[in-house]
Amino acid sequence: MAVVFLAGNALGSAAPTPGGIGAVEGALIGGLVTVGHLPIEVATPAVLLFRLLTLWLPVLPGWLCFGWLTRREAL
Repeated sequence: MAVVFLAGNALGSAAPTPGGIGAVEGALIGGLVTVGHLPIEVATPAVLLFRLLTLWLPVLPGWLCFGWLTRREAL
């Protein structure tokens, strides 16, 4: 699991997209299916949920704070 995670993040760092979007998901799904012997029907939603929680969800508080600070003209 750790090797799949590290390989996915390494590939994401090399990808020319912000946050490695697309490349990380593909590498993690491929790694879990190949190494972890998980069916693709299980690996795909697991990886997408993982990326939602670790990449997209942390953006929400920052976006809300930015909007609040902008309305108060603090930025």
